[in-house]
Amino acid sequence: MKRLALVVMAFILILPAMAQVQVRPLPAPGFEARISDFINRIRVVDTHEHLANPDEYKKNRKLDFMLLLHHYADDDIKSAGMPKADFEHLLTDRMPPVEKWKVIKPWWEGSFNTAYNRAVVLAVDSLFGIRNVDESTVDELSEKIKNAYQTDWFNTVLKEKCKLEYIVVDGEDRSFGDPKMFRYVRRYDYTNINSKKSIEKISTRQNLAIRTLDDLVFALGVEFYCARDNKCVAVKIGVAYNRILFFADVPKNKAEEVFNRIISSTGDAALSFEEVKPLQDYMTHRVLDLAKSTNTPVQIHTGLQAGDGNYIGNSNPTHLANLFLKYPDVRFILFHGAYPFGGELATLAKNFRNVYIDLCWLYIISPSYTERYLHEWLETVPANKIMAFGGDFHNVEGVYGHLLFARQIVANVLIKKVRDGYFTENEAMKIAQMIFRDNAIEILKLEQKPG
Repeated sequence: MKRLALVVMAFILILPAMAQVQVRPLPAPGFEARISDFINRIRVVDTHEHLANPDEYKKNRKLDFMLLLHHYADDDIKSAGMPKADFEHLLTDRMPPVEKWKVIKPWWEGSFNTAYNRAVVLAVDSLFGIRNVDESTVDELSEKIKNAYQTDWFNTVLKEKCKLEYIVVDGEDRSFGDPKMFRYVRRYDYTNINSKKSIEKISTRQNLAIRTLDDLVFALGVEFYCARDNKCVAVKIGVAYNRILFFADVPKNKAEEVFNRIISSTGDAALSFEEVKPLQDYMTHRVLDLAKSTNTPVQIHTGLQAGDGNYIGNSNPTHLANLFLKYPDVRFILFHGAYPFGGELATLAKNFRNVYIDLCWLYIISPSYTERYLHEWLETVPANKIMAFGGDFHNVEGVYGHLLFARQIVANVLIKKVRDGYFTENEAMKIAQMIFRDNAIEILKLEQKPG
């Protein structure tokens, strides 16, 4: 019986090695280095960022090591137990870096293992030559950050170190960044309306009287076309933080009932989600009508929501299938590898010609998930439907650390595929070029003039 158990265990252990099939001849020696070198030289298209103006960091935030912890790393530090208020205090307090470290140290030591925080360690080492983040290094690190921001650090990191060709920014501030590199996406709060105040906000912004549902739809159209003329290459739908991703095809009269109830209300009280959902769904379909008529791609947040406390089931990409069917000519780009719904994402991108995969944010959520599912996606989904990188960061240091993760992981996957004979070396390099650069340029039409 013991011998049988050992045989079964040995069989289970070799299953991963047996899973791949050989299609191509095995590669010549040295292919690992050649593939890695090729990937490290690619001029990458970054499909998703939230970059902040570097001047704002200089003005409003003390430039110390906390700059590197305030986005994503903070989620895991708080998850480890640090109170939110204590963390926020460290972002503005003038205490010396080493004193700040004493406050954050227990929570860093409880969460240093996560990919969010390993990306910080990698960026600190690669950008500033400091191997560890601890009480012995935070003073030196903070001084190097401060000195870096006295130079053209923003462009040095993005252009020279990251080797980015285009950057697609999800944000309204256009006062910074090379206009030759930067493109933008637009979110529409019309899909989140839940109170009279939210309608009045749109009315004021657009300088339009909004008294009927038709007025609201007209205002959306005006705003949409203005954005199209101003380097907006896609629509962004990020409502999975607040609601389920199922958008029913609501008849106009049902949406009007909700709109009229809101517009005739007194005060700023918001309706419940159940009450307002028909109007939100109706307006989401109107956004998709505009996307269809202008051939504008639609990016959708799927999977993990940043921060703490949410309903992960709301962001399952399978909720979107009715939209894929109703709008076959709209390109839907599903973000974040839909973590943890990688298998569901594969079926959607494989079965719907208008569904694409974007790995933005994914590598620092989980490197092993990314590697596992990239293997699977390259076996199930046409390679021209996969985009490999979006940093999804506020600061350039985070972008750089994340891109180092991305290049390593994609190289690992493609090297394994070549080693197994699934791809040739040249095929692997072609796929790397496609997913890191060419696909994004084609899907988002980055080299076309806006309008």
